[in-house]
Amino acid sequence: MKLAIELIPIPTMNVNVRSHISSYRWRQLSLNVQRRDGYACVICGRRKGHEVHKLHCHERWEFDEELGIQRLVDMISLCFQCHMIKHIGFADMQGWIEQYALIEHFCKVNEVEREQFAIHLDESVQQWIIRNRIDWTVDMSSYSQYG
Repeated sequence: MKLAIELIPIPTMNVNVRSHISSYRWRQLSLNVQRRDGYACVICGRRKGHEVHKLHCHERWEFDEELGIQRLVDMISLCFQCHMIKHIGFADMQGWIEQYALIEHFCKVNEVEREQFAIHLDESVQQWIIRNRIDWTVDMSSYSQYG
């Protein structure tokens, strides 16, 4: 799937690059990532200033469940809708966007029906439940490459 849900475990939900650097430094890092990505959402391709007003800098994580290591592997530019799919549980809790709009975007980008969204959401939640039982060590050492 081009666009997938990425639920962060509760114990590490607030552990991210953005919370560890100044807002100025985060804006600079985000702009560097956008420049690298051609000012477009890397998933759906919508361009900043054309199809979307702004882009979000999204942290991609790799989870080694056996060793309990959550490692930052990339930072990418996403449009609002793609970013909210990644964090659908948090977006729904915050009331930032109606879930039906996210489901429509998910289905359009992945060229699937709503049933596939429901299956993917269920699988993502099951994986999240398992990951919530792990005592994670978070490795953000790679973020400096985006500066």
